[in-house]
Amino acid sequence: MDLLERLGLGGRRVLILHHDDLGLTHAQNAAYQALGFPTGSVMVPGAWASGVRGKDLGVHLVLTSEWPAPRMRPLTGGESLRDEAGYFPSSLEVLWRRARSEEVERELRAQIEAARRLFSPTHLDTHQGAVLRPDLAKVYLRLAREYRLPALVPESLEDLGVPPAFLPDLLRLMEEAPFPRVRFLDPYGLPPEGRLGFYLDLSRLGPGLYYLVHHSALPTPEGRALPDWPTREADYFALSHPEVRRVLAEFHPLTWRQVKEAL
Repeated sequence: MDLLERLGLGGRRVLILHHDDLGLTHAQNAAYQALGFPTGSVMVPGAWASGVRGKDLGVHLVLTSEWPAPRMRPLTGGESLRDEAGYFPSSLEVLWRRARSEEVERELRAQIEAARRLFSPTHLDTHQGAVLRPDLAKVYLRLAREYRLPALVPESLEDLGVPPAFLPDLLRLMEEAPFPRVRFLDPYGLPPEGRLGFYLDLSRLGPGLYYLVHHSALPTPEGRALPDWPTREADYFALSHPEVRRVLAEFHPLTWRQVKEAL
């Protein structure tokens, strides 16, 4: 699907700038408001999900809860999605080994329905790529079609940590999906001191549809309770920098709401 041609943006550099993990902490939500970029997605099981307000919010579908605190619980009773304390599994490996697809579908549907009671979702994506087990990817894409919400589908699975055994089925599902495939950009693995350079280097990118994920959070005591707080603050300060703002202005901005309307 050539979305850019449909939108009259063929040959342009187009950017969806996406704020991940909204609803996890107040520091995350406050950074979203402070930066002023419209697009993000909300972790509905997160403690601060009801505090997010915005015009281009998706559902950040959660199936894992990776830190000792804060931890998140499923909205449904699926036993294969809970550890011994009732929380989501702490890793993708545990999730993919235990999760039953029918319980995943009930949970993802419950999160979408809960999100619809809080805001008007514009898209779906997934925390930690949890739906990249092929049978779970089928559920994810089926729900996206059912709810008429565009789903995040990366152009490439390279560097996403996908087990080789998953690749053939995932690639086929991606090719068949009725959603635009985006060039996925994520500086999360970089050290905090490398963030500013990463964003400035975006000026070197060629034409295409890019999906840039960031995890900005304000430098508050609550935000610093997260184990990865330096990376989140580094995103916030980099995206507040005037030179980064200048680079971002070189791209045509796109929202998931515009994608949804085009589809």
